[in-house]
Amino acid sequence: MSDSSESKRLWRTALVVAGVGLLVLLPLSWLALRMWDDTVRRRLIAANESSALGSLEAIQAAEQLYFETHGRYGTFKELADAGIFQTELTGDPPVGHGYAFTLRVRPKTETEPAAYSVNADPVRTGERDATGRRHFYIGSDVTGVRFNETRPATKDDKPRPTMRDY
Repeated sequence: MSDSSESKRLWRTALVVAGVGLLVLLPLSWLALRMWDDTVRRRLIAANESSALGSLEAIQAAEQLYFETHGRYGTFKELADAGIFQTELTGDPPVGHGYAFTLRVRPKTETEPAAYSVNADPVRTGERDATGRRHFYIGSDVTGVRFNETRPATKDDKPRPTMRDY
């Protein structure tokens, strides 16, 4: 009889240890999955921002070429129709890789030269479902790309660091 009660006691102890093990492993597993998901999201955001910066550089080059050819800056449609700008941006406003692009063109007047500006803003901002963290700005009135992390960027925001700045 003592063997039977000893066996029952050992089984109960084994079940308690297994239960405690599960109570420890389940939260750790959830935490590991959450950390992996956060890493994937950060990489996706970085890829979206990199794509947006590439698109802005292409827009900047296209606008300069269009200006040299036509004496004014062009809209997205005019740039595409001229064969200068080819992109995967679609819609109105054009959207690509989690960023919406807004192009404003100002014609030349007697008091001001022709100008353009482009904002690239994340389609969604926030914690878990963000498509980007930073808002970008380029224009004929600034050199390089300006950025802001909380609102659409303007010409007065700080310039994006380049590799030479590191």
